[in-house]
Amino acid sequence: MKIATLCGNSLLKLNLQQFAEGQEGDEGGAGTGQETPPEFNADSLTDEQVAAIKEKFGLKDDTDVDSIVKSKRSRWQKELEEEKNEAARLAKLSEEERQQALIQKEKDDFEKEKAVFRQEQLLVEKGKQLQEIGIPSAFAARIQGNTAEEAIKDVKSFKAEWDKAVEAAVNEKLKASVDTPLGGGATPGKPVDISTLTYEEALALKKTNPKAYEQATK
Repeated sequence: MKIATLCGNSLLKLNLQQFAEGQEGDEGGAGTGQETPPEFNADSLTDEQVAAIKEKFGLKDDTDVDSIVKSKRSRWQKELEEEKNEAARLAKLSEEERQQALIQKEKDDFEKEKAVFRQEQLLVEKGKQLQEIGIPSAFAARIQGNTAEEAIKDVKSFKAEWDKAVEAAVNEKLKASVDTPLGGGATPGKPVDISTLTYEEALALKKTNPKAYEQATK
């Protein structure tokens, strides 16, 4: 039996079981992901191994076995070459993709820095707008809006809420020193302690209840 001459001395080593099963996967069996054929020395095939190949593929003599081995070896070699070419192509594409990723990352980082800078500048502008209407700039972070126009609009809303809160605070303090809440127009029975009021509360008191303010500042 001339098994050694099936594919010559340079025949790749094959695994008999996988070799036989590979025929069924001829359409997709090559997709095992193996870069090299599995272990199998065709030069030392036993009678049992040859018989197994014959039984698997329905072969009658050694010539058919020779043909099958050569065909399989040729297919594997072709697949290996294709895999190498694909690997080289992917390696080249990966390098290009890496370069593109670096460029994109630089662009993204630059845009993020611009966005942070814009937000910082907008925060400063919000603080200025608040100071112009008598509200501490420390409240700038509470002003909504991503543009100057949006910020101005929200500053106005915040001012209205601020005035209500200040007035409520002043009224609460006046309860202990006057007969009626702020703006009631009644004569205070006891002057409010001006030292307990914040600057904003004092301004609110002066605006809404001049008599109480005058009494407190005497």
